[in-house]
Amino acid sequence: MLARRIVAKHVTRTTALAMLGATAILSGLQILFTYLGELGELKDGYGAWSALLHVLWGAPSALYEILPISALIGAVLGLGTLASNSELIVMRAAGVSLWRIVGWVIRSALLLVVLSFALSEWVIPYSSEQAKSVKSHRAVAELGEVKGYWSREGQRFIYIDYANAQGELRNVQVTDFDNDYRLRGTLNAEQGQFVQDGQWRLQNTQEMNILAQGNASLTKQANSDLSLALQPKYVHMVTIDPEDLSPSQLVSFMGYMHEYSQVPKTYQLAFWQKVGAPFALIALVLIACSFIFGPLRQQSMGFRLVIALFVGLTFFYLQDFLGYASLVYSPSPAWFVFIPIIFMFVVGGYLLHRAR
Repeated sequence: MLARRIVAKHVTRTTALAMLGATAILSGLQILFTYLGELGELKDGYGAWSALLHVLWGAPSALYEILPISALIGAVLGLGTLASNSELIVMRAAGVSLWRIVGWVIRSALLLVVLSFALSEWVIPYSSEQAKSVKSHRAVAELGEVKGYWSREGQRFIYIDYANAQGELRNVQVTDFDNDYRLRGTLNAEQGQFVQDGQWRLQNTQEMNILAQGNASLTKQANSDLSLALQPKYVHMVTIDPEDLSPSQLVSFMGYMHEYSQVPKTYQLAFWQKVGAPFALIALVLIACSFIFGPLRQQSMGFRLVIALFVGLTFFYLQDFLGYASLVYSPSPAWFVFIPIIFMFVVGGYLLHRAR
């Protein structure tokens, strides 16, 4: 039992270090090439230092995208090192099952799974806004400004000419319809301010109500309270790319949109991609294990790395292509997001089953 624990620790440590090393190298290359690309976009007010800050703030997003490929390459390197030293042969001869070794490798990959979740939930929403702020020469608060925003809550349609993340509105138009979409009334306001959940205070309002007899009444007020489920955080989320929102933000925003209108597919796609990211990482690690124990066990390390890069990039582009195709051809992006992941699990499992 003690010997097995030592072996498990050795395999886990070796593959974990290989994955972290691959992550560091790929991240460094990503930052370097991205910065070289930004140097071609220099202009007044956006110099080399600003470009570097923009790239560094955007590095967490790039890191999040390359983690599955880093796990694949790291697993190939780690297990390949063990195979080159004949350590895997000794483990198998000592009675250690293939699936147990695979489990140890997946256990080390969980480090990258935790890192992936931490980046998507807490780091990327903040760093992406900072990156945009550096490149646009605007404060982060100004990035939350929206001009010409439409929202729907049941039979109520709201148009806001200007809104920001601080809960300030300008030129608000509210139109109410009954269940048969007959006009019930309109409300115009010059300004508005968020008070608390579900409550807004509008200033300089003109409210017109359509009476049952067909005539209308017009009421003007200096201040008027209006019940809206809309919150400043949802207005702010509209200004952020869906893939830069955290999973919790996506759940909150989609819950609001689902209750009062239709959830845009771009937000559904971003959500399911974040849900599928850990499974994609583990699926690629499974493929890496099948390379070492399966058809590539007699090949050189360089050849294994080339095949791993080819498979990783193919998976990345296929998942990206199918994700955007789902916006047109699928009622739910979840199907297209998980098709490449399930395929990788099936192929990896089959190759490992043959090598057992």
